[in-house]
Amino acid sequence: MPEKQALHKKSARSSSDCGMVLRHRCLYMKHSFPALEGPYMRHPDTVQEIVIVGAGLAGLIQARSLQQCGFAPVLVDPRPEAALRLSNADTRSTALTPRAVELLGLPEDWLRAHGQRIEEKVVDGGLSPALDPAQALRLESGAWVIFNRDLTGFLLDDMTLDGAFGNAVTDSRIEDGKRVLVLDNQQTLAARLVIAADGKDSLLRRREDIASFPRDFRQTALTGRIEHAQPHQGRAFQRFLPGGTVALLPLADDPRASSFIWVEPTGKASGLFSLPPAVLASRLHARFGDALGAFTAPGDAPAWGQFPLRAHHCETIVGARLTLIGEAAHSMHPLAGQGLNMTVKDAASLAAVLADQRRNGLDLGDAQGLQTYQRDRRAETARFTALTTGLHDVLDRGPAPLRALAAGGLQLINRLPPVKSLLRREANR
Repeated sequence: MPEKQALHKKSARSSSDCGMVLRHRCLYMKHSFPALEGPYMRHPDTVQEIVIVGAGLAGLIQARSLQQCGFAPVLVDPRPEAALRLSNADTRSTALTPRAVELLGLPEDWLRAHGQRIEEKVVDGGLSPALDPAQALRLESGAWVIFNRDLTGFLLDDMTLDGAFGNAVTDSRIEDGKRVLVLDNQQTLAARLVIAADGKDSLLRRREDIASFPRDFRQTALTGRIEHAQPHQGRAFQRFLPGGTVALLPLADDPRASSFIWVEPTGKASGLFSLPPAVLASRLHARFGDALGAFTAPGDAPAWGQFPLRAHHCETIVGARLTLIGEAAHSMHPLAGQGLNMTVKDAASLAAVLADQRRNGLDLGDAQGLQTYQRDRRAETARFTALTTGLHDVLDRGPAPLRALAAGGLQLINRLPPVKSLLRREANR
């Protein structure tokens, strides 16, 4: 069988203690799980227990969570296995909350080598032409800023890859009590349960006719690395401005460098992205202010990216022998920085539910069991999607008087310690 078509395995080290990770799951779901048998050999014509479609961050996080609970999921992705590591073009970074770090079981030494701890988050409502930290809302954080490409590399090094790589799923159906996936090489792959981690435009969600309620913000996020004259001191910054948001996340390798997320209407963002790097850096500085001094581009051809912004939530996140996780299930505006944190919680919740079903001798695709996952995750993700969309509508697109009222409210929170504590707890959940 050609290599592209084969199911194959790649053994890797595991730096996380399995018992520790299972305890994280137990804390999350308030269950305790027995030790389960490890991965076992399978063949392409075998009915798999679990197949995960999509080997981006969501799929890798889910696969690792399941492996740490004793499962041996099969990954399916249209990219060859070697291409999974070629993610240097992804310039995005994520502020992982303390809860997400705990659920992922990221080692302290790895965090300190690859991440920057956020000591304080400075939030500005855009009332003044430039950000003034003294007038902004200031919240203690404790989140860790990680580049998506570094997290991808960690996951690949810390798990066993077992999958059908280099082939895309073209169709899906229920047949004889299992879900059958049709690949673009006309082979099929059958499973007791399929997990859709195939993104916002999920083919599996559409094939299952799961209703999705989209929102196109008509905005684009410019992302990448920017250098600044003053050290960041572990501070993250966010400015809510008419038309879009500017956020800077501190980086670990240089105290005078941050990862930026600059949101503008799509037409304007496309024009900005085409500018010479030095000019774009100057425009970003004008939008942000002088809190970190002058901005400079890191070289003549920095690895900057642009990403259109859309949100959606689903009527349900489970189907017949099918569950949705990550952006297949929900996506939200990045202004709250919670998208990947929600995905980590999805993966932990689903792994815990499936471990509980297996412990009790239940079919992994049992509809009632999967409803437990839906009840646990859908309410929180729907709430955050609505919250971030509402903040966007008020602070990015709202009329000037309403924006001024909301921005003034951010300043008022500084004088209300109980409210600040509540916001800090909510942001770090």
